Amino acid sequence: MKSLVKIGSVLIVLILLLVIWIPNYIIDNALAKGGGSTIGGISVKGLEDENIEEALQEAINTWRERPISVKGAGVDVTVDPSLFTFDVAGSVAEYHNLTDKSWYAFWQSKKTVHLSLHVSADNRVKAKLEGTGVWEVEPTLSEIISNASYLKNREIEAKVADTSTIEAERLALSIEEIPKNTTDVLELANSLNDSIITPNEPFSLLTALGEQSGNIDSESLNFVASNIYHTALQTEYEIVERHAQNTAPVYLQQGLDARVNRGLDMDLQFVNHSDQPNKLKLTVEGDSLKVELLAQKREKEISVHVSKDKIIQPRVITRYSKDLSIGREEVLQEGQEGVRVEVYRSILENGNTTEELVSRDYYPPVNKIIVRSSRQPVVSESIRNSDSSDPDLQMDLDGDGLPDTQSENEKSGNNAVETNTSKDPNDPEIVYGYYDKGGNFIQTSP
Repeated sequence: MKSLVKIGSVLIVLILLLVIWIPNYIIDNALAKGGGSTIGGISVKGLEDENIEEALQEAINTWRERPISVKGAGVDVTVDPSLFTFDVAGSVAEYHNLTDKSWYAFWQSKKTVHLSLHVSADNRVKAKLEGTGVWEVEPTLSEIISNASYLKNREIEAKVADTSTIEAERLALSIEEIPKNTTDVLELANSLNDSIITPNEPFSLLTALGEQSGNIDSESLNFVASNIYHTALQTEYEIVERHAQNTAPVYLQQGLDARVNRGLDMDLQFVNHSDQPNKLKLTVEGDSLKVELLAQKREKEISVHVSKDKIIQPRVITRYSKDLSIGREEVLQEGQEGVRVEVYRSILENGNTTEELVSRDYYPPVNKIIVRSSRQPVVSESIRNSDSSDPDLQMDLDGDGLPDTQSENEKSGNNAVETNTSKDPNDPEIVYGYYDKGGNFIQTSP
């Protein structure tokens, strides 16, 4: 009887062990069939140590081929992936520590684990994040390292700090009435408002707008770009890229305008070389656009002035039409003088003023076009004969060998073009000519 009890007790223990072990066995096998263990997102199922390290290193090298993009508060920073160091051997050691079973647990299945890679960031990564001036560095750095530990390449959203302190002082201001032929100025202002100009990072208008710039009408884009350029000139920003409109705009002075076109790869870019971030504010107030650059403190007084060093008068072109009555003329196109301007920036610091030439732009003249009647009055034969025989009408008082009754155009043989050569001696130098693609002035005769 006692032996039966002992046998029964043993059977009960074995049954309990089976109840505990079988579900775990089933679960472990299910996990193993689902892909097995991973390190940094890379499957290491069935691999030996050397093969594991080789597979991980190959994945790391592939991950390093793409830069890390971090964005937040209008700031876009690219981090070099080579600044991250991976401890592959340490990662494999942790994997073995968690998955290797003791000799006495021979009946247990090998555990399935999903581990992150051991990774550390160079101090230059932290310094770059601190340089934005608008991010919380530690949370953002932690998010970057977390992504790196699983070899993820997705864009990282930075943790944005309070940027209200940047708005303490105004560095620059531009207010211009919105032209009537624009439709998207408000949309652009909303998109660019509160953009952060990070120290030593190029600011690109096309990059800030993204694909949106392709759907904006060109007049609105050029108007907003010109006002942003005008504010940038009032700082020490380095102007990296800017294109003039080449025709006098209805807003701002010549030389203060800008043109942006994604299709033609024409951008507006500048760099803030100061040690503090700036904020770009764009607001529409009534019929005007206000653009401001704000900072925590204003260190220097900067002013901008435009100088005209050449004025080129338009030609007067005369055309003839039989559709006008005798003696009538009409102005088909009003003329506008051409001009070459130079833009200078004056910087006042500690009582000393320095001046630098920022740009030199040329705006060609617009010729004045006049249409005159080509009809001539009908003269009777008797009057014509009388005129030809009248010695007074054939007199040559000016000594040029031609009758004085001939017009100046008839004497010169040129009836197509008239040029106004009158000039006030107090005006700037007036010359005729054009500028070639190299910026060389080619003088021509009137």
